[in-house]
Amino acid sequence: MGAYAVPVRGVIFDMDGLLVDTGHIWRSVGDEVFAALGADISEVSASGAAAGLGVADAMDLFCNHAGIPAGDRADVELRVVEGVVDAIAQRAELMPGALTALDFCEQRELRVALASGSPPPVIDAVIARFGLVDRFAAVCSASEEPFGKPHPSVFLTAAVRLGHRPSGCLVLEDAVEGCVAAKAASMRVIAVPDAAAAADPRYAIADLVVPSLEHLTDDAALAVMGFAPVTVDVG
Repeated sequence: MGAYAVPVRGVIFDMDGLLVDTGHIWRSVGDEVFAALGADISEVSASGAAAGLGVADAMDLFCNHAGIPAGDRADVELRVVEGVVDAIAQRAELMPGALTALDFCEQRELRVALASGSPPPVIDAVIARFGLVDRFAAVCSASEEPFGKPHPSVFLTAAVRLGHRPSGCLVLEDAVEGCVAAKAASMRVIAVPDAAAAADPRYAIADLVVPSLEHLTDDAALAVMGFAPVTVDVG
């Protein structure tokens, strides 16, 4: 990984698993909804197969496993989304370094977008719980795009709304699918994977892999962003 000559001008944050610890919420709510329908999806949900997917694609995965007819899937998705929204309001927590990363972007005068695979009600619940309404210049949901991640459309939309070319944007992502989408959009990407997934060789597609957003100010991350390392005068 080398330094970039041109500094980034916009930063695009993923949400689930990157800014907010919601993976366990999606799994528990989904397991409960499908269990009420007489289906056990716990093995699939625990496998991580839905990580990084948009909600529609994830619901298709689970409904196919459970044998839910296509005509019933919209109702199942609605029940899951409503349950997730309720759970976020009660027990969602920010990931380590989330606010520090947003503060860093503000200090550098970088325009910031949120680009999530979650539908708008879930995004709105997270923004409301943590008072983030003024932290993003643009908020984009892949559920409003023709395709979800790993398709790059949600990131390209975010770049347009930020007013920057894709090559001038950095994406922060926890999922491999999101990293693939970012590179397909011709953007730089720093991956922040869950510890259990960090050994996945597919993260090599990222410009840098760090253990948490707390490392966004490390020299290696600054180099990816095209910024000079921070020097401290000890004289």
